[in-house]
Amino acid sequence: MITSKLNERFIYGGIGGLAPVLLSLLVIDLKTLLLTLSWLAIGSYLIKVIGLFLLGGLVAWLHKKESDPTKLFQLGIAGPALITAALNGSQISLPQTTLQTQTGQSKVNIDFLAPAYAQPAGSNDIDRQLKQFSLPRETVSQQVKRGLFGSIPDNLYYVISGSFPTAAVAEKNAVEARSKGFAEAAVYAPYGSNPYYAVVIGAQLTLDDARQLREKAIKSGLAKDTYIWTFPQSR
Repeated sequence: MITSKLNERFIYGGIGGLAPVLLSLLVIDLKTLLLTLSWLAIGSYLIKVIGLFLLGGLVAWLHKKESDPTKLFQLGIAGPALITAALNGSQISLPQTTLQTQTGQSKVNIDFLAPAYAQPAGSNDIDRQLKQFSLPRETVSQQVKRGLFGSIPDNLYYVISGSFPTAAVAEKNAVEARSKGFAEAAVYAPYGSNPYYAVVIGAQLTLDDARQLREKAIKSGLAKDTYIWTFPQSR
């Protein structure tokens, strides 16, 4: 009988411990967890869920004089809620476009609408042969950190010197960029609902590195409206 009551206290507290993480999953974690599907990230998240359940159960179990299910549930919420709040406060949120400008020649205002975790395939053979905007590959430790703490890689930024209506025009501009010392300049296929071809002079950079490269590009004679782009938040 006593053992049964102890188990009930633990279970009620454990269920309470799940409340903060389920709320966090709906509001914050799901978007980060689905950034790229990874069994390691999902497995790490499940470990966090189990840990918070055990913590909530332990807190309730330690209150041996308490037997009311509602109060036990509330007691179970306390510890996991503090931990979940701390994790959510420290995680890196999915970035939005840093700079959006019009390119001088094509007068295009870039607006990428596709979710950050979905890179659509090119619509034709030429597009498929071009480089694609994509998220960086995560290391094992990065996948585990994303599952446990909700953190994502910080090298999500691209530096774009212009966007053009055809791949041929974009390639001419990429050649010009390479002649000015930007060896990585390449044409990227249209992304999402945007129909234009981007000339990317730096890919998968941190924000600081992207800013430095943009300043260097402008000083070297590339378009003054060279800008920094990153994956938009899911809509």
